[in-house]
Amino acid sequence: MTTPRTLARKVFAPLLNALDGGNQPHRYTPKARLILWITGGLFLALATGLAVFLPEGTDPAVLIPIGIFGMVGLFAVIVAWLGSERAVARVWGSR
Repeated sequence: MTTPRTLARKVFAPLLNALDGGNQPHRYTPKARLILWITGGLFLALATGLAVFLPEGTDPAVLIPIGIFGMVGLFAVIVAWLGSERAVARVWGSR
């Protein structure tokens, strides 16, 4: 039986494989994953708040920052949840 985490790792394999690749030494601290969770949550909350409280009749160009904040938040949450220690370290640039 497939667990949700295993299925999600298969779905996001292209993203995770790009971050897991290589054999360079990396420096990982457990707090890096926690900070990535918090950062991702804040970006998702910002994107959601902007989308929910957007005044009616606003210029559609406002959707660009909402989309960018949402994608950055989703990326951070996916890597924090499914990524290996190497992937988390590569997000923070600590190689």
